[in-house]
Amino acid sequence: MEMERINDNTIRVMIENSDLQERGISIMELLGNHDKIESFFYSILSEVDVDHDFNEEDQVTFQILPNRNGLELFISRLDEEHQVGDIINNLMSYAKHQSEEIDQVSDERRSALRQTDDGQTVSSSQPHAATTVANNQQPVDNLLTVKLPYFEAIIPIAQLTNRLDHASDLYRYQSDFYLTLHYDQDDVSHEMMKDQKAMILEYATVTTVQNDVLREHGELVMQRDALKQIKKLF
Repeated sequence: MEMERINDNTIRVMIENSDLQERGISIMELLGNHDKIESFFYSILSEVDVDHDFNEEDQVTFQILPNRNGLELFISRLDEEHQVGDIINNLMSYAKHQSEEIDQVSDERRSALRQTDDGQTVSSSQPHAATTVANNQQPVDNLLTVKLPYFEAIIPIAQLTNRLDHASDLYRYQSDFYLTLHYDQDDVSHEMMKDQKAMILEYATVTTVQNDVLREHGELVMQRDALKQIKKLF
């Protein structure tokens, strides 16, 4: 287990799978039951905070990001309540960047992923096909947000990744998990989205919580490729 101090208020802890096994905790438990493992997080804090920079009166938040070797734990001291959202977003952005470096994704592959996410990788025949779809089928809502009954429900959805090759985000909001899929309207027909939605709703439920609410008030657990990350982990 290694520790890195990001700034005066944030510590980054790299926890390997062997560290989790020694403590009798799995990544699934860490992602799926935040309250149950709160004592685990505080034990890690007491172990790495050898200089006692964090005291008992501090308001502290814990954020985790799984990777192939275990997980990264971000421990942040909050000075003011309204800073929570900004801190979470900054940590997740930093963690995403670090995870890409650790996994040594090639420049070519990373470029291809970015092009796919931006919807700009098309062949010479695709513009005509996209126009045909637009002319003959009704518009497609490019966002699908569902509520998971429990964290583990995302695992069978992730197994459909080959059929759900779209950007996906995983949020935690008011103790529940939400999955958002981003569709490219040029690549997905109305009927295709209906079929995919039907498959997803075998494991999740329709929600009235809007994506804007999740972005503003929820906790972003995994960004852009949540389903692919879950498939690698489980």
